[in-house]
Amino acid sequence: MSSSSFTFDLMVPRSVTWNSTQGVRSFEREDFYAFLWEEWGQDRGLVGIHEGSVLSEDAFTAGLEAENWTIDSAEAPRERDWVQSQETETAVLYFSMQEQAMGARARIANCTTLELGPVTEQVPQDWDAEWRKSYVGVFVPPNWEVRPPWIEEKDIPKQNILLRLNPGAGFGTGTHETTQLCLQALAKAMKNSSKIQSVLDFGSGSGILSVAAALMGAKVDGVEIDPLANDNARENAELNGVQDCISFSETLDGTMSDYPLILANILRPVLIEFSKTICSKLAPGGVLILSGLIEKDLDEVIGAYSRLLGGVQPERHSLGDWRALVFHA
Repeated sequence: MSSSSFTFDLMVPRSVTWNSTQGVRSFEREDFYAFLWEEWGQDRGLVGIHEGSVLSEDAFTAGLEAENWTIDSAEAPRERDWVQSQETETAVLYFSMQEQAMGARARIANCTTLELGPVTEQVPQDWDAEWRKSYVGVFVPPNWEVRPPWIEEKDIPKQNILLRLNPGAGFGTGTHETTQLCLQALAKAMKNSSKIQSVLDFGSGSGILSVAAALMGAKVDGVEIDPLANDNARENAELNGVQDCISFSETLDGTMSDYPLILANILRPVLIEFSKTICSKLAPGGVLILSGLIEKDLDEVIGAYSRLLGGVQPERHSLGDWRALVFHA
């Protein structure tokens, strides 16, 4: 395990005045960080600067974002430098040794009027081990037992389906309401129809829904733009012994045009953007499960998909603040 680091916070305004024996200097915020690297970088102990952060929820509350989450839909992200928009941001300086951190803090205090926090020791942690302790899996009605590979198989009722999942780069551990809504809708759809032999999982993430469909007997095409998530999904397919039943790819190229069941657990902007493509791949009489939605999203999504599916209206399902729609074409 790596050694400790020593940190202190400082409140940094847009413009910083530095008053030393060499004279008075003024810096814009980004230039001030560069100055700190010049003064304490190299062999003088400074190993990192965290230049502050703003949560997407806070950016939404402050009027910096139109949504309280942030996604990229296979395109360059829009301008999101929320931190730079703040009048004052909380930065954190990281040093390899306590004496170096104390010395830098004392000099900054002498040369500026910035508000400084105390020097504290950051003891390294095994975050992977901590995560493994916290994630023990989840039961999802009607009969899904979602468990990580480090939890033993025991006390699982015979009628339940064990789904092994190693959390990684892809979204979907079974604990989020949108994933649970999809697992429930998937189980119901496949139980009610013997015609569902193939499934498209659009935005497959960790592969949890693809694996679930494969465990119920379907051949599955999982589509996810993130290659790291696809690697995680392939690992999860192997954990469950269904790797030969699922194909994961980054695009829809080569996928079928008549799936009897399509899953899309992604957010509203992506569902709207790909609505025509998704509907074009749904077989007549097929089932379309959409999730990743909140209440205010429903009218727009229902309107878009209903028009494309001949006016059919969906079933609505809810869990917590999240919603899922099930269309029967």
